[in-house]
This record gives sequence, structure tokens and C-alpha cells, in this order.
Amino acid sequence: MPGVGLPGDGNRVKTALVNRRLAAAVLIVLALGACARPKSAPVGNTDQLETDIDQHMGGEGACVILADAKTGVVLYQYNTDKVCKARLPPCATFNIVTALIGLDSGAITPKTVVKWDGSPQPVKAWETDADLAQAWKSGIGWWFQKLAADVRHDRYQAALNSFGYGDRDLAGPPNDFWDGPQAGGKLALSTHEQVDFLRKLFSGGLPVGPAATTAVDGLMQDETRTGKNGKYVMADSSGACASAPDGSTSVAWWVGRLTSPTRDIVFAATINGETAPPGQELQDTGKDVFADAGLWPQG
Repeated sequence: MPGVGLPGDGNRVKTALVNRRLAAAVLIVLALGACARPKSAPVGNTDQLETDIDQHMGGEGACVILADAKTGVVLYQYNTDKVCKARLPPCATFNIVTALIGLDSGAITPKTVVKWDGSPQPVKAWETDADLAQAWKSGIGWWFQKLAADVRHDRYQAALNSFGYGDRDLAGPPNDFWDGPQAGGKLALSTHEQVDFLRKLFSGGLPVGPAATTAVDGLMQDETRTGKNGKYVMADSSGACASAPDGSTSVAWWVGRLTSPTRDIVFAATINGETAPPGQELQDTGKDVFADAGLWPQG
């Protein structure tokens, strides 16, 4: 005896057919979208990059991220998300933020000269009056600490909130909260977050005036090399400080932007552990590693 359909069976069958057709259409659209998605420019010899980072910069607590400066698409990442999204004190790379806020707020101009108070300094070159360019070039700690005091807590908090900068925690000494837990500071951001901040900075995505952005970009201009395809420009900053309250571990940072005739990349590299190098050492090593991988010309 032929089966007898229950009331509503025909509607359910029709609904199922429609759902299957819709699902198939969605899959086709997604597939076409994936095919049409523009590919990011290659970042040199990634095998060589990986090998050199392993040998000279790598390890359990190391992270290196390269991203497209315009889109933010990550082009290369060394190590896991767990490492690269772990928050660390920004150390002297926070001078980028302090200079940006100071200039945008009018607390300083590029020509403002701050007087040295005559107190002994850990670096002889810091014992001098200096304008912003000289303070940046020599990494004069007291200069940026004084500027931080002029910027003040409320202005910092508003700026870091609008920048989306790390944990935005300003607890600790008002003129040294970026130097990690041994200095009493709690401000921290991940390597990923540093890259995102730099992308916003260089693409005009931060809520600050263009004059401040241009001035900070100029401060960060570090080195220009000529390759077979034209001019390559490195704009960067580095720093290091204790990442544990007892000083048992430290973090070294090297961050910046690399522009060339074919690429515009923002990057951040961190090494966190018992044997982290000084920031300047990481910067020098990083440049050699990038050159070996074909990201920019040999020096």
C-alpha cells in the first residue's frame, strides 16, 4: 500500500529544497569572494627570515610580526598567538606616544628646548639641554619623563583610550609608568597591539592632527638604503626594560615601518626572557635579519 503523507509534509519538503539551494548559493558567493580577495605583497624570503630569526632573535619568548601598513593584514608572524598576544611593558617605545600627545596637545613644539637640571645622569650624553629631535636621537630619559609630567594623567588616559593602546593602565609613577613592573608601572601591550597602533599612526588613523603625526614620523626616520629597485626607508624605535617585578626577566622591543618601492610594512619584534638583549642590539640584529631575507638592502 502506498504511503500516506501527513498534513504539511509537502511544505516541509519544499522548505528543505529551498534551504539547500540557498546554502549552495552562499557557498558559491563565499568561494568567489575568496578568489577575488587581493593577495598581500610577498615579504621576501620567508624561509630565510624564519631561519635567521631562529638563530639570532628567536626562542620561546620571541615574537616578530610584519603587517601591511595600509590594510593591517599580517604578512608574517614568528611564534604563536599566545606569545604574540601576551602583553608586555612598552619601555622606551612609549616615547612615540608621549611625543605624539605632547605635540598634538601643544605641550611642546619640535623646537622646544628643555633645560637639564644639572643632576647626574646614567648616560653622559643626557647631561645637556635638548630639543625633541636631540632627546629622541639620544634617548634622553629625563626629557621624556618631564614631558610626561606636563602631559598629565587625564590627557594620557583620554589619548590611550582613543588609540586603543594596550591595557591603558596608567598605574605607577606618573613619569615612568611605561617602564614595567620593576619601576612600578602596569602599562602593557602585546606585539600584535603594537603593530596595530603603528598601522594607525602611519595611515593617519589616530585621532591626532597631521602635524603631530608628521613630526613623529620624522623623528623615527632612522636609515635609508638604496637597492636595485630604488629607495628603502627604515623608521623605527627600540627599548628594553624589566618585565618582572624582581627584574628576573626583561623585554626588548624593536618596532617601526619599512617602506620600499614595492612594500609598505609595519613591524614589531619582542624578546622576553632572562637573556633579552638591549633594545639597540635587537634593532641592529633585526636590520641584518631583514636584509638577509631580502626585505631591504644589505648595509
